[in-house]
Amino acid sequence: MRHDRGHRLADLWDALSAAWTAVTSGSGWTRDQKTFGVVGWVRTVEVTHGAKGWHVHVHSVVALDGPTSPEMMWAMGDRMFARWERSLSGKGFSAVADKGGLDVRPVRMTGESIEQVSDYISKITAEITSPSTKDGRKTGNRSPFAILRDALATGLADDLDLWFTWEQVSHGRRQLTWSRSLRALAGAEKSDDDIASEDKGGDDLLTIPRESWERMRHDVADLLDAVEIGGVEQGVRWMRSRGLGFRLVSRGDVQAGVEYAVGTVAAAAFAALLYAIVSGGDVLAALTGIVQRALSTTL
Repeated sequence: MRHDRGHRLADLWDALSAAWTAVTSGSGWTRDQKTFGVVGWVRTVEVTHGAKGWHVHVHSVVALDGPTSPEMMWAMGDRMFARWERSLSGKGFSAVADKGGLDVRPVRMTGESIEQVSDYISKITAEITSPSTKDGRKTGNRSPFAILRDALATGLADDLDLWFTWEQVSHGRRQLTWSRSLRALAGAEKSDDDIASEDKGGDDLLTIPRESWERMRHDVADLLDAVEIGGVEQGVRWMRSRGLGFRLVSRGDVQAGVEYAVGTVAAAAFAALLYAIVSGGDVLAALTGIVQRALSTTL
């Protein structure tokens, strides 16, 4: 979506949400599902700010029910992009397909590639939520949390205004969404609010302070593997073997702040690929396993 400094974040986000609805609904989407064997999708919204103002864009994973050719995947991407472009035009915006505006990447869910996808998703998710400006130096764009970090460090009124804008506009919006069909396939038909309301507490959580997180955030998939196999105790051994600080707390004692609960990462890390089309003979089993792991990992 083309943007400039004159565009308000709320207007950009509204237009993006409407465009994604246009992409994944209606007769065109129904035909695409039948033609290409679409099982479902996961979508996350990333927001940054730079010289051209607010930049709002989508990362999505689309799951197919079997192998297909790169040509077919690009054909589906083009059809989805056409609906995206028409919707944006109706909202007074325009879309760009070249220069990275449309990026279709096939991923075959083999054993080796699943690990690669998991690592990649974890790294991208970490970059989205990180206050680091490593990527910002290259692109000139900062994530909302990087803006907050700079605002706290410098007290600049412009950065504080940007952060307050982000707080107000993002309130009540979902950055991570997935289709009902994929949710049902993964056995996760309950909403996040339903799951939270059923949480009875009592389980220990492994919380990670900022200094440890900065050192290990790109290896979070390895930590999740350890916890999945051996529970919290194995997670503790993993942290100690690397000299990383942590805290064990009960669910009721978890406080909001600068600490990160790894259970949150498990759920969020599923959705940060660029516009990817997932295909392969074992896609249903592999994708279901990843979703169930993200939802069921308890730390």
